[in-house]
Amino acid sequence: MEFLRAVIIGPQGTPYHDGLFFFDCFFPSNYPAVPPQVYYHSGGLRLNPNLYNCGKVCLSLLGTWHGKNSENWIADKSTMLQVLVSIQALILNEKPFFNEPGYAEHYRAEEGQRRSKEYNDNTFILSLKTMMYTLRKPPKLI
Repeated sequence: MEFLRAVIIGPQGTPYHDGLFFFDCFFPSNYPAVPPQVYYHSGGLRLNPNLYNCGKVCLSLLGTWHGKNSENWIADKSTMLQVLVSIQALILNEKPFFNEPGYAEHYRAEEGQRRSKEYNDNTFILSLKTMMYTLRKPPKLI
């Protein structure tokens, strides 16, 4: 099994702005027929509905969430770059509150925007705590 450590910089205009987020990517022997396994260094914090404090990354491209056929891993077509860009664009986005299944439909207009802002405020603080954790305990090399 091959290994890659990736650092994704939080996009501007998001509660993750300029944060450094570490991911370990493992390539099974039958890669690229199957997706890589991706582990997120969370520091024990859950700062997004798709990034679990245990390190799980929930993304249809990785097979850890159900999605349309075009959103799933396609052997010999999908790439590791596609996975990393998807994490940065689809997970570390400007309104992560709505990443939670059903929230976009359930929380309409004003209430949804209010809850999204509260979530972003909390997420920003968790992002800072994640950076402090990473500085104190950098991910170890395997």
